[in-house]
Amino acid sequence: MNRRDALMRVAALAGATMSLPGLVSPALADTLEASAARRALTGKPLFFTADQDATVAELADTIIPTTGTPGAKAAKVNEIIDVILKDCYKPADQQRFLDGLTQTNKLSQDAYGKAFVQLDPTQRIEVVKKLEAEAKQQRAEMANAKAAKKVDNGQADLQMPGDKGAKTYTPFFTMLKDLTLTGYFTSEIGATQALEYVAVPGRYDGCVPLKPGQKAWAI
Repeated sequence: MNRRDALMRVAALAGATMSLPGLVSPALADTLEASAARRALTGKPLFFTADQDATVAELADTIIPTTGTPGAKAAKVNEIIDVILKDCYKPADQQRFLDGLTQTNKLSQDAYGKAFVQLDPTQRIEVVKKLEAEAKQQRAEMANAKAAKKVDNGQADLQMPGDKGAKTYTPFFTMLKDLTLTGYFTSEIGATQALEYVAVPGRYDGCVPLKPGQKAWAI
């Protein structure tokens, strides 16, 4: 899988948080590839600041740490997130992600008096758990607000076409986790070391039993 294909797959797999028309258009593919090449050439983030980029790298590595296989930081997942956020996300979603990074460091400072990148692994896990709990609470509040609006409008059982109900959005941690997982498992490290990978499969098998302890197949 080349870099262009990998970036397009991350963009497509993360589509639930983007709502972009023509997600796999050739123009977007060219934009993503150009951004990835620029990031690789300069070694600098395109959307994030250097501090934000470092925070994303450590957050991703907390979600997928190095164990028997390299983690998200080794797979340079932060670089993928940087490019995808720059080229595929709407301004409101971009800002929500940046606000989430600010909140991450606030939680770190409040709990341990240090920025997230300065925490030890155990402390980072505790902060990530708090972010995950916040995201869960936000999703629950949005679901309750949407249900309440339907009742207020007398639409408990019927929703008019085009009525989106209460405003919904994807919480920061949900975006981060989705991008981390898709970025990692479409990277070379994720596809070939964390998963079983066949570069040129000879046939399509719709259902392949896995042996005990066998890795899932990369697709």
